[in-house]
Amino acid sequence: MPGTSLWLFRPAETAWDSEQRLRGSTDLPAIEESLAELRQRVARLGDGPEFLYHPADEAAIESARIVASRFACNVRVHRDLADPDFGLLEGLSLSEFERRFESRYAEWVASPLTVIPPEGEPLADARARILDAFAEILDRHPGKRVGIVLHITALGIVRDALARGDGSRLWERVECRTWCTQYALPSDAALLLGD
Repeated sequence: MPGTSLWLFRPAETAWDSEQRLRGSTDLPAIEESLAELRQRVARLGDGPEFLYHPADEAAIESARIVASRFACNVRVHRDLADPDFGLLEGLSLSEFERRFESRYAEWVASPLTVIPPEGEPLADARARILDAFAEILDRHPGKRVGIVLHITALGIVRDALARGDGSRLWERVECRTWCTQYALPSDAALLLGD
């Protein structure tokens, strides 16, 4: 059986994204400038998914609609693709986070999967949830063209897993990356993601 073609899309930015604030599970709309930029970028793609999944927040929904309109793909919400709930950290800039929670910030940088945000979801639990959803999607569409819209933390988690990482380089996986990354996965890719 042929492998799966995968597109990972970063959604259009929210106001918090553009201000480099931790969005986490806060549901915010995408800013119009970023939506317009996404429309232009998607229009330049030569090939795309036939199945598209996204989390249930407004920015991801808006972004998925843009991708789906270009490729006429089937679109589905998968709530387990959502970024982690960062609890009291949501809305903070990284400098505010570092200033207010110095030791937790150092852990965030050095060992992301050990972080438990105050009143939030442990990042290790979020990783397991997101990767289970990802594997489920791959299992559902073997050998097909699949797209997934992911916010920055979930995107880093999936990219890290695809690179067979252990989560320690999670933040590196989202830096200096484009808005869309394409992968050619083997037919057993879902099995390879297991821990």
